[in-house]
Parts: sequence; C-alpha cells; structure tokens
Amino acid sequence: MVDNKDAQPLTATDFTPLKSKAKKRGTRPSAALLFTTAFTVVALVILIFLFAARAIILRLEPATAVVDISGLSFHIGDNYLLLRGEHQLSAEAPGYFPLNKTIEVGDQATQEIDVELQPLPGNLLINASLSDIKVFIDDQLAGTVPGTLEGISRGAHKLEFKKYRYFPLQQEVQIEGLGKTQAIDISLQPAWGHIDFTSDPTAAELYIDDRLIGTTPISAEVLETGSRLTLKASGYKTLQQQVTVKAGSKAQHPLIEMIVADGRLSINSSPAGASITIDQQFSGVTPLTVDVVPFKKHQVELFLEGYLKASRSMQVEPEQRAQLSVDLRPNIGTVQLTVSPADAVVKVDGKLYSSSSKTGSQTLSLNAKPHSISAEKPGYQTKSMSVTPRPAHQQALTINLLTLQQAYWASRPPQINSSVGINLKLFRPDPQQPFMLGAPRRQPGRRANEAERSVALQRPFYLATHETTNAQYRQWKEQHSSTAIKGQTLDMNDQPVAKVSWEDAALFCNWLSRKEGLAPFYNVEQGRVVSVNWDASGYRLPTEAEWAWAAKIDLRSKSHIFPWSNDLFPPLKINDNYADKSASAFLTFTLPNYNDQYPVSAVVGSFKANSKGLYEMSGNVAEWVNDYFDIRPRRGEPQLDPRGPQQGNKHVIRGASWALASRTELRLSYRDSGNDGRIDLGFRIARYVDKPGSDL
Repeated sequence: MVDNKDAQPLTATDFTPLKSKAKKRGTRPSAALLFTTAFTVVALVILIFLFAARAIILRLEPATAVVDISGLSFHIGDNYLLLRGEHQLSAEAPGYFPLNKTIEVGDQATQEIDVELQPLPGNLLINASLSDIKVFIDDQLAGTVPGTLEGISRGAHKLEFKKYRYFPLQQEVQIEGLGKTQAIDISLQPAWGHIDFTSDPTAAELYIDDRLIGTTPISAEVLETGSRLTLKASGYKTLQQQVTVKAGSKAQHPLIEMIVADGRLSINSSPAGASITIDQQFSGVTPLTVDVVPFKKHQVELFLEGYLKASRSMQVEPEQRAQLSVDLRPNIGTVQLTVSPADAVVKVDGKLYSSSSKTGSQTLSLNAKPHSISAEKPGYQTKSMSVTPRPAHQQALTINLLTLQQAYWASRPPQINSSVGINLKLFRPDPQQPFMLGAPRRQPGRRANEAERSVALQRPFYLATHETTNAQYRQWKEQHSSTAIKGQTLDMNDQPVAKVSWEDAALFCNWLSRKEGLAPFYNVEQGRVVSVNWDASGYRLPTEAEWAWAAKIDLRSKSHIFPWSNDLFPPLKINDNYADKSASAFLTFTLPNYNDQYPVSAVVGSFKANSKGLYEMSGNVAEWVNDYFDIRPRRGEPQLDPRGPQQGNKHVIRGASWALASRTELRLSYRDSGNDGRIDLGFRIARYVDKPGSDL
C-alpha cells in the first residue's frame, strides 16, 4: 500500500473544451468506377457462360424458318451457344406446320441438330361444266366436283374423273402444297349415241338400264359401252337385250317383234303325285303350275301307278291363269291271299285292310301298284311280302308265319367261320330222342369204363367240322411242333395238331374267344384252368355226350358201333385213317389188308365225312373232350345235356387214331383218359348258341 499521508486533496477546476475543426463531407464512388465494376461482372459472367456453353448448329428446312430456344443462349449465324441439358425449341415458317420439339445439349463441344418443318397440304380447285362428277385421287374417292378439294398432300397425284354416261378422264397433277390453292379445268366427253326403236306391237314401254324412256316408236340414248334394253307390252313376253352404239352417232334399230305371252296352267290331281305330260312331253308331277303357249289346244295326260291314265284338252289365253283338277280312277287288281295261321291279322301297306279287321285267308282288291302285304300274330314273327296286282289276272300269295322259336333258328347261320379259319356247323339235337352213352356189356371189345347210360341233348351247339390243324394252332403258339416219328412228319400245316395237353387245348379256346370278342368259357387262375362258365358264348371243347352224339348217332337216330355203320371187323373199305400196313414199320399192331396211304396223320378232310358232315371223327387223331374222366355208371332217367363229373384227375379222350387198330379202339364208344399230349392226340372245338334255359 502507498502511503499518501502527504498528498494534497483534489479540488475542482473549471473545464473549457477545445475548439474543434469543422467535420469533412463523405465521398461517393465515381461513374468510371461503377462502369468498370459492372463491366467486370458481366465479363466474368460471359466468360463463365462461354466456358460452360456448347455450340449448336441448326440445319433448318426451310432455311427461312424462325427459331426460338428456351433458356440462356447466344445466336451467332446458324450457331447457338447453349448450356448443357434439355431445351425447348420452336420453329415457324410460312406454308409449314409449326414445330415444337425438345433438344438435348450434351458434353460435345459442337452438335448438329436437324430442324425440318412439314409443308402444309395444298388445295385444288377443279372447274367443270358438269355437276356431280366423282373424282378419285390415287384410286381413292375424294368427293365430287366442280369445287375445291382441300388437304391434298404435296407431290404428284393421279386424278380420275367419272360420271355416268360420260367417258372417264385421267390426268396427273403436281400439288405444290404450302397451303396454296391451284386450279385446273376439266371437260368430260359424252359416252352415248342415239338409237331409234320401233316395235310390233307399237306403244311398248321402253326401258334403258331399268329407266323408263317412253313408248315405241322412240329415240333413246344408248351407251357406247352397252345398255340393257327392256321392252314391255300387255299380252306379250317381256323382252330384254343388250344394245350399243358409237358415241356421238345415231342409228336405227331393226323392228322388234315381241312374242305373245304364255298362259299359266295349274294342274292338281287326287291323289297327288301323278306324273304329267303336256303334248307328250314330261312336265312334272302334281300339283304343278306351268307356262303354256296361248291360243293352242294342249293335250294334258296324268299317270299314277295303280290308277287309270287321265287325259284332258286345255287352251289358255295370254297371261291367263287356268286351273285343271283331276280325280284319278283306281286301276284295281285282285290278290288271293292264303295265310297261316288262319287267325293272323292282315295289313296292307302297314294298315288294316278293312275296317272289319278281317283275318286270315281272303281276297284283296288293290290298286295295280306295288303293295306290302303283312301278316302278324302274337307269338309269331311278322312277315311281309310285296305284290303288284294285275287287273287282268288274279294273283295268289301265301304267307306262312314262323313261331318266334322257328324264326330265331331260321336267323341263326347254319355254319360259322372262326377268325383262324375253323369251320363250325350248327346242331340242334332233339331232346325227345335220347341215346345210349357207352356200350352194352356184351359188345365185343367193350371196356369197363364204357358203362351205358341214357342221355339226351337239347341245347344247340356249334361243332368244328374238322380237327384243329397245326397252322390254326400256331396262330396262338407260333413255335409249336407236333414232331415226327421214324422220319414221318406230323408238322405239316394242314395236318391235325398233336402233342397238345388238355389244358393247352382249353387255353387255345380262350385265346380264340378273346380274339373274337366272346366271353371265355374256361376260368383261368395263374395260367391254370380252375373251372368253366357254362353261360359263356366262347369257344370250348365239346362235351363227351356231344362228341358221342355227333360220332355214333346218324340222321335217323340210329346208333353205330363202328364208323362204317355195321358190326363187321376189320373194315372192308377205306373208311378213315387208322394204323394200317403203311405204318407197320413203326407200329406193333396194324389192320390187316388195310392201307389208307397215310403212315401217320393225314391232312384234315382227306376222308369222307360222316352223315352229319363231320370229318375224321373216328381216326386220324384221337380228340380231347371237356369232361373229367370217371367209370361210374349213372342210371335212372335220361340225363339232359350231361357235363360229366364236377372234378377229377384226368380228362376224357374220344375216338381212334392213325396209331390204333384193335376192335376195341376202333369202336365209336371207345374212350381213354389223360392230361398230357400224345403224337396221335388232338382236338376239335365247339361253342354254344345260347345261354342255358333259353326257350328258343
């Protein structure tokens, strides 16, 4: 701290301010300075613009077009300086459509841009002395003239002028466009001349191209290119023709002679449908309306089958409408009809002959034309026959009706052919004619398995006339061989197939059934036959009863022991193919003094057929049948359509073969058994006609 003990106290004194100098006025920038500054700024902006802008060269069409570009730009001659980016350009020029487009200025230092304006179309003023002239521009209809055609594109055009009754005119025109109107003058030349027309009769109406001109005699304008003339007069046929004349000339047409008009004739008949001739010329059938020559008598004739000819004479006036109605008279003939059964109902052409519904035999009076005569009765098949009665001669007609059963069997073919060439024949056994299956005890050669039993057949069936051949069987099993013995072949196509098991024979039947669309007879599981379907329509092996009936019972229901129809043994004549001396080289037992010329099996059908038309039922090869084998006799009432045992271990074999020669084996009652094939064992096929229980 400073010690201020000796300091003197402060005292106030007077203050007098100093006199100051006067303030100086402020200064403004000079004009020169401002100009310099502004110039500098503008120059700087221009320098920046010039540095950033790009040069654009516009190629103008037309060159006189006025162009305006949006944004900052400098125009120097045809060049523009523009900043980069999009700009809107507009251009205009007299005679052209205005143009507006967007241009893009890029990074290039210089760019060229086309600015082309489209010229306005032109107008064409066409002057002509005629009105309603059609004008075509470049083959397109543009309107009618005289007058002005507007909006024609700039350039060369083809014009064509057309007017009815004038020659067409063509010419070229160059349209300037640019909205200008040009003018041309045209003149069409007339395309007609004059023709003087006269007619007989006079005062006929004359039409030229369907336009009424007046009545004859008259002069009319006709086109050089041709006009259609129509001439009409009451009572005369309308006349039409083409006429022509050179344009600008005048001609005289020859006298036109008109033809008298036809009359009209309407012809009716009762009944209708009659043929008509007029003056011996066919004209049609009734009802008919036809034109006929007037002032002439016409011979009209009507013909209808079953009716008498009708003749009429007719005459008509020009343009007259005449009517002719004719009631035709029936031409009657008689038919003496005999009908069985006597109470059958008779119909003629599908209708009862009379209101009394007379039945049975009677005399029919009918028109002499074809008729359908039918007879019908419940339980019988209706039958129809055609007849044409002759008036001068009575005719006789017999109709015998078949029962439905008779008609059914009449419709069944007596023979059928399978798809593999096997022929089968229809058999209808009489159930009232039982026969003995087997052989009596005292018959020489009888075996224990041939116990006699009475059987009858009622179900119709088809049975093959021949044994199945190798060729037929190989259509199922292509590689099958029936082999040979001691150099003798059993393999020819027409020889019976051999070495076939019972099951293979059954499976062949099923294959053939399916091939023809039939229900298989045998039921098969895992390739083995397990049962049969007795309702099936397919092929099968014959039952033993069917085979025995076909082999041993003749047409007179007589049973035979041997195929040669007597008890003699051995056979005295060649009957079938058995073991004969030709086979003695390889067979132990043969028939003495018998030579059928075949050491082994023969071609099927080589020997005479039996009384039923079946071949080799007793020789050639033995044959499989459908039944299981047993030896138990069945006694009592005759068995109807027996089917054999329901089960068994073996199947029945029937008939002798080329390898058998003993009395026992050559009998028609001989039966054997087995399952496997043998070289002398084959088969023939069968099939049912209807299901069991059918009442037909």
